[in-house]
Amino acid sequence: MYKKIKFVKMHGLGNDFVIINQADLAIDCDFQKLAINISDRRLGVGCDQFILYKKNQDHYEMAIYNQDGSSARMCGNASRCLTKLIYTYFGDTDIVIKVFDRELICQVLNENEFSVNMGSASFNKDWMILPEKIYPIAERYMIEPKEVICVDVGNPHIVIFSNLSDQDKEYLGKKLQEKILFPDGVNVNFADVKENIINLSVWERGVGFTLACGSGACASFAAATKLGFVDNQAEVVFRCGSLNMSKHKEDIIMSGPAAFVSSGEFHYE
Repeated sequence: MYKKIKFVKMHGLGNDFVIINQADLAIDCDFQKLAINISDRRLGVGCDQFILYKKNQDHYEMAIYNQDGSSARMCGNASRCLTKLIYTYFGDTDIVIKVFDRELICQVLNENEFSVNMGSASFNKDWMILPEKIYPIAERYMIEPKEVICVDVGNPHIVIFSNLSDQDKEYLGKKLQEKILFPDGVNVNFADVKENIINLSVWERGVGFTLACGSGACASFAAATKLGFVDNQAEVVFRCGSLNMSKHKEDIIMSGPAAFVSSGEFHYE
C-alpha cells in the first residue's frame, strides 16, 4: 500500500533539498531508506540532500541525509532554506536551528536573503590527518603543502587552494574518500582566491560535486582567513551565485539566498 508524504523542494544557489516536517512521518519510518528513495533524480523527487525538521518549544531541529542515506552533520545552504521555510510557513524571524551539537542563529534579511551564524571553525580535530599523508597525492598536481588544510565546521572539510582542471578535481574528490585517509569521508573544497573573492567548487561526501555548498564556503573562508589569503569579509562564488562571508569574533556569518522550487506529495511503499 502506498503512503503519501508532503514535501517541499528548495535550493540554495543550486544546491537542492527535499524538506519534510518530521511530524508528517510515521514513528517507525526508516529515514535512511526514505532519503535514498526521495533523493533519486529518476525514481524520486530528486535532491542533493534530504532534510527532516521538527519544531520544539524554542528552536527547530534539523537532520540531514545524503543521497546514499548517510547522515551529514552540517549543511549551510539547507540552514538558509529551512530558515526561509520557517519564516514563510510559521512567520518566525529570529530562528534557532539545532544540528547535532551546534546551534545556528538564523535571521531573515528580506524575503530572499538569509543570514546564519554557523559558529566557529576548528583546525584541531581527531579526524584530521597528518599533512604528510596528503603530500604524496598533492605532489602529483604540484600543490604546495601550505595550500592544503583541514577544517571542521560541524562536518569535516579539506580545502585545497589551487587552480585545477575539472578532471583533476573529480579524481582528487574521489581519492580523498579512501578509508585509510578519512574513515568517515571528507568534503573536498577546491578554492581559487583573488582579492577577497573565493571561487569555489566542492565535492561532497555521499553526493559528489554540487552546484554549491554552504558549509564548504564557511570552511574555505575560515581556512583563507587563517592563512591570510582574505580579510575578515569575503565573497564566495559558486556557479549559480555567491555567499557573503564575515567573521564576528570567532564565529562565521554566512549570508545568501534561498528559493522555493516546488511542493507536493511523495508516494512510496
